[in-house]
Amino acid sequence: MTPQDRKRAVQQIQTRLIEEVGADAVLIVFSRTTRRRTTTQVHTWGNALACRGLAEEAYSHFFEPEEEAEEEDDA
Repeated sequence: MTPQDRKRAVQQIQTRLIEEVGADAVLIVFSRTTRRRTTTQVHTWGNALACRGLAEEAYSHFFEPEEEAEEEDDA
């Protein structure tokens, strides 16, 4: 898949989320591995503050419970 094809695929995902779900902000994060090299791709659409809020929500969803468990173990 060429870089243009990847960009087109991300735009199609964003468009469908906006049109079909009514999303007012979209944050798409994915990784690619090629020749033993991993890169992270981040694509956003919408208000910058809303996109930042999405990123913070995703972070807290995946990592805050682990941090709280570690703090409880230390007590």
